[in-house]
Amino acid sequence: MLVFVIASFIVIKIQKHEGFAAYGLFQFRKYKFNLLKGILLGFVFAVFANFISVWLKWNTFSTNFSFAQIIIQTLIFAIGTLLPSLAEDILTRGYLFAHWNKGWSKNLFVFISALVFALNHIFRLTHADVMIYIFILGLLLAWCLVYTRSLWLTLGIHWGSNIAYQFFANVISLKTLKETGLDNYLLAACYFIGWIIAMALYKAKAFAIANRNVAMKTERISE
Repeated sequence: MLVFVIASFIVIKIQKHEGFAAYGLFQFRKYKFNLLKGILLGFVFAVFANFISVWLKWNTFSTNFSFAQIIIQTLIFAIGTLLPSLAEDILTRGYLFAHWNKGWSKNLFVFISALVFALNHIFRLTHADVMIYIFILGLLLAWCLVYTRSLWLTLGIHWGSNIAYQFFANVISLKTLKETGLDNYLLAACYFIGWIIAMALYKAKAFAIANRNVAMKTERISE
């Protein structure tokens, strides 16, 4: 993943001469809270789905870790999932964003990006439930990119979701009580609700909206 990220920088530098800024990764100090808010939202969306499955008595969970160990493990997962999250965001959203013509429809961009994101998981193509939640997550992530005009919020939500996935896969042991086959559909519903929440927060001006043209000029001057 590190090799991919480095290669992506070289490719976009040749094509756009703006480096990571062309992908929407600019002015971190100014938009860092978008990243932090995204991590929190992504983690909560994924955790919420798992808690609902427990509330519905589909699953139960337990852990053998102490509170301190849980914190340490979560930090380890945060470090381990950063590059995979970043690489996939660049591949399925950032690159499209770099070459996106502002005259194109935002909705079209969101749909195409979500489709590319889903096709990037083509090995899951035979699992309709998985593809549905991935596509909806892709819609959420692409929407956040287009409407905040930078990749920081998108990266945060994606990264937070991946941290939560590893958290429930390795720290919290989920045990199936009732086999419904609906877990991934539930996850899809939670991401859809998360998309609605993101829209509401956007309207409430909870996210910093980037001026991409100004950011590009700033990046060139700083170089």
